[in-house]
Amino acid sequence: MQVIPLWTGFPGRTHRGYLGASSAYAILASKVVLYDTLGFGEREGLYDRLNDLGIPPERVEVVVVSHLHFDHAANVDLFPWAEVILHPREWAHAERVARNPLEDPACLYPLLPLLERLHLKEVATEEEIMPGLRLLHLPGHTPGLLGLEVEGMGVLVSDAVKSRFDLEGPPAPPCWNPKLALESRARIREYPRIFPGHDTPLVRRGESLVPEAMAELGLVFGGKEVKLTV
Repeated sequence: MQVIPLWTGFPGRTHRGYLGASSAYAILASKVVLYDTLGFGEREGLYDRLNDLGIPPERVEVVVVSHLHFDHAANVDLFPWAEVILHPREWAHAERVARNPLEDPACLYPLLPLLERLHLKEVATEEEIMPGLRLLHLPGHTPGLLGLEVEGMGVLVSDAVKSRFDLEGPPAPPCWNPKLALESRARIREYPRIFPGHDTPLVRRGESLVPEAMAELGLVFGGKEVKLTV
């Protein structure tokens, strides 16, 4: 069993809104599983990134969509041959947002007709999808957020814990239900290693969860790269 980061996320926002630099992972189990598909700005290079990691995109057999936000689900249609796993409460949430987009402006409700054409599997229970991989329902950030427990490795939690800065205090915005978000966070904190939605993996050291490495983001201006680290 391997957990391979396509990219680890970066915790940050700009004066114009969310930066959206999210995490996505490939899990090499009895099948190749992709957990989240990044944002639309990374669409062009997604296949290249997988190939660079030694994972031909056509080998991806299962895509777990943690939730339907713009920075996590935008490229699910690039894997039309794969089974796509989504919680039904996330689908229902997107239908509500379609009637009132201001309820959750980050939600990609226009994806719903496209998802209907994919090999969609709605899973409401916390079940093992293959040996060593178990879905977790972690509501709060959105109603149907799905985590993925990887035996012997930890738990992928997407925006149920966005980053190291979301381990204490009120849950990071946007947040559909803060009470449920705090309950999900308490559950996540019991694990020795977590993979957040916008940070490097966090590992337990005593009573604390700390980053395994620096989170990095490279920005290019006129051919010159500037690297941000935190």
